[in-house]
Amino acid sequence: MSLGFDYLNALLEDDREKGIYRCKREMFTDPRLFDLEMKHIFEGNWIYLAHESQIPEKNDFLTLTMGRQPIFIARNKDGELNAFLNACSHRGAMLCRHKRGNRSSYTCPFHGWTFNNSGKLLKVKDPSNAGYPDSFNCDGSHDLTKVARFESYRGFLFGSLKADVKPLVEHLGESAKIIDMIVDQSPEGLEVLRGASSYIYEGNWKLTAENGADGYHVSSVHWNYAATQNQRKQREAGDEIKTMSAGAWAKQGGGFYSFDHGHLLLWTRWANPEDRPAYERRDQLAADFGQARADWMIENSRNLCLYPNVYLMDQFSSQIRIARPISVNKTEITIYCIAPKGESADARAKRIRQYEDFFNVSGMATPDDLEEFRSCQTGYGGGTGWNDMSRGAEHWVEGADEAAREIELKPLLSGVRTEDEGLFVLQHKYWQETMIQALKDEQQLIPVEAVQ
Repeated sequence: MSLGFDYLNALLEDDREKGIYRCKREMFTDPRLFDLEMKHIFEGNWIYLAHESQIPEKNDFLTLTMGRQPIFIARNKDGELNAFLNACSHRGAMLCRHKRGNRSSYTCPFHGWTFNNSGKLLKVKDPSNAGYPDSFNCDGSHDLTKVARFESYRGFLFGSLKADVKPLVEHLGESAKIIDMIVDQSPEGLEVLRGASSYIYEGNWKLTAENGADGYHVSSVHWNYAATQNQRKQREAGDEIKTMSAGAWAKQGGGFYSFDHGHLLLWTRWANPEDRPAYERRDQLAADFGQARADWMIENSRNLCLYPNVYLMDQFSSQIRIARPISVNKTEITIYCIAPKGESADARAKRIRQYEDFFNVSGMATPDDLEEFRSCQTGYGGGTGWNDMSRGAEHWVEGADEAAREIELKPLLSGVRTEDEGLFVLQHKYWQETMIQALKDEQQLIPVEAVQ
């Protein structure tokens, strides 16, 4: 079927009267959709880039990718952060070819042009008698190209290759309140801990966008983690590990919230909040932010998806999980442990051990998730069939539920159980709206043949 509006409209069925909420599996397998996603989602709107603590010192830099475009973030001699396309303004060769480092200037390996870390072209190789016209390197014409939009929210860095997008705060919307609760656990803010892991799974990027907030899969996919933890408790090893209770996960209550622009939150109440690393600051948090917000910080887990490419996980431990689509059926994930600055040595050790236990590539959860992603992508085959998303439809709540009102959160939709699937309906609906607008934008482009 041709990639038209009828095709896009048919990918999602959201019929409240009939009680049908489902999406076609072609969403995950059609390479034509993937091309639109890369151009209009990952290269055409805000995506998450990094945390400020990853570029802490003057002259530090960090390389990464926005969609298909390599970029780098550099802190200049004045301490200011800038984001540039990782492409020399001469002939486009990649300028920075290491993941991170510290440099006051960058020399292109191809032809030797040199730039400072504010992007200014300092010199070209062999300038004498080079024959450049008078217009060469005037008014910054050959400086490095900056990422069109680059902003920070509470230390989290976001960028857009397209300039004509909403302000970042408006794009984040209500999800910013959840970021605040994560950051406010320390008066000094957050920091990314040393070390990172990257891995590639065989599956579409939307699988991980769903899975990070899929409460329904936890008891079946991660049963081994829960069983191992229970054995530790029985052998009295739990006092050393102090893992959050997986066996009682979601039994104390929880649910989901869907926000504008595809963002969403899965949350649960902990059975053992006293084992949270931040529990030691409970009284101070209550004094600073009120009892309701302090309870949310300490007693609840949070899986926050900032669409389309990052999860901020504040649960069994704390994690930044970044997705980078490689192809329609291949996705790279990069994970970091993030923690409040200034937490005690005991709290920091507890956080890292919990991270290793659950989140790490060699932990007891990630490999199981990756196998399910691979299995789903294989099962989708030629893209036939539907994925059902109707669980919990009878008790989804339009707008805020009671728990959201306690912290003045205003979601589009609330789920009163962690296993509910309504959050996927709204996320995929936003995706569908974005794809329809993308197709409209593509059709407005003038074919080359028309101007010849």
